[in-house]
Formats: sequence, C-alpha cells, structure tokens
Amino acid sequence: MKTFQPVALLAAGKIRDSFLRNLPSIQQSLGPVRSSSLRLASRICGILGGGYPVDSYEDFDTCELILISVPEPWLTTVVEELLETSICWKNKTVVLCDEDLESDVLGKLAHLGARTASIALADRPESKLLIAEGDRRALRVVKLFTERSGFRLLTIDSGRKRHYRAGTAFATTLAMPLITACVETLRASGLEQNVATMIAGKLLARSMRSYSQAGRRSWEGPLVGRNLEVVRKHVLALFQLNPLLASYYYENSVLAVQLLRQDPQWLTKLAPEVYPRAAGD
Repeated sequence: MKTFQPVALLAAGKIRDSFLRNLPSIQQSLGPVRSSSLRLASRICGILGGGYPVDSYEDFDTCELILISVPEPWLTTVVEELLETSICWKNKTVVLCDEDLESDVLGKLAHLGARTASIALADRPESKLLIAEGDRRALRVVKLFTERSGFRLLTIDSGRKRHYRAGTAFATTLAMPLITACVETLRASGLEQNVATMIAGKLLARSMRSYSQAGRRSWEGPLVGRNLEVVRKHVLALFQLNPLLASYYYENSVLAVQLLRQDPQWLTKLAPEVYPRAAGD
C-alpha cells in the first residue's frame, strides 16, 4: 500500500473543527507543520496527534503531499509565500482543505507543476463522506490518502463545488423552513407537536423513497392535476392561520410548477386573490 511520509501541513484557524482530526492517516503520516508561529504549529500538532512544528516552508520540499487549511482571507498571502520558496513543485500534490474554495485558487502553483485539488466534508461534521475536485492525478493521491482512514471520497467536476453546496442547501438550509411550515400547519389542525413532527417526517421520507424510484414522475398532489380549487382552499385556510404561510405556499407552488417544467398559467389566476391579502388589503 502506498505510504505518504511525511505529509506537510500548512494550517491556521479552527483546525480543531477540521475533518483532518478524524483521519488516522494524518497521525501516521504527518510531518512538518507550519502556521503563523511555532507555538501555534506545535498546538496544531497536538490537536492532530502527529507531526512536528517548523518555521520554514523549505521543510515541505521533501513532502509529496502538502495540505493547506487556512481561513480564506489568508489564502492569497499563503500562496504568494509558497511561490517565493525554492520548493520544486513538479510532482507535488497540493490539496486545499476548504468547504467552499476550489483548486483554481492554487492555479499559480499548478502553473509551476504542482497537482492541485480541494477537499471538504460532503455533509454533516460527523460524516465520513468527503467531496473533492481538481487535477485527476491529485484526486488519485487524495483518494488513497483518505480512504486509508475509512472515509469515502466522492469526486465532482472541477469548478463545481459551488453547485454541490447550493444543491445541499436545498435539502438543509432551504428545507428547514419547509419542514417548519409543515409542522406548524399540522399543529394548527389540532395535533400535538410530537405527532405533527412524526407525520412530517414520514411524509418527507415517503417523498424521498418515491423520488429514488421514479424521479420527477413520482410528483403527486393538486399541482400535478392542476386542481385550482384545492390550491385555493389551502391558500385561504392558511391566510386564516398566518398570511406568511399562505404566501409561502402559493409562491412555492408557482416555482415548483415551473421547476418541473409545467406551465404555471393556470396557477397564476390566484394571484389577484393572494397578493392583496398578503399585503393586508
């Protein structure tokens, strides 16, 4: 099995929260660690359970794999500092550990011969699923390094991490208001909180199962059948409860119909009823 000894690390910021802490291969292979000070580098070594602090980038020259984990505002300066060293970048693999930034920010190092990639957790902090993008040769190195620690690596197209993050937002950040609207409306029908939450969870799970089996064809309900009267009843009932919920329901319905490539004209007939009420007229 290929070994990576030593692996270099350039780190700063909240390394304690980094997925690197959960990589046994870091503890086994970590070599020179550089930060803004020797004291901080030593602290990072203690957090990660391996490596040794250094105060010079030149110590990185013997390392095939170099990891960078620094706050975004520092990255430009860090790259410029690396460019000023005498390190031979040919056959070096430089990997940026960052939730949002992509390997293109390491473009100047790539121009000098480095193979570059970026890597991040795919979802929740305790997950053992990672996403990576970048040079194919770099991704092979990343795969070997991370999977030794029991992690699964998903590769995405270069320059598409923003698409990935936007996609996950639909199932997390943007899903939470939808779940809240569902539970609060069920509660308004007279159900207890725990029962309303249970029903919402079952419905969402069923929708996910249906989608996994049939994709868009699994869509069902009054929007599919263009049942304007049912949608009107829902919206009017929600206005009695909370005008914001009524607007949310209606506007989401219009966007949902468009997203699933249907003509929303039939639904926009409700606009003269919805918007005056939403404005309090």
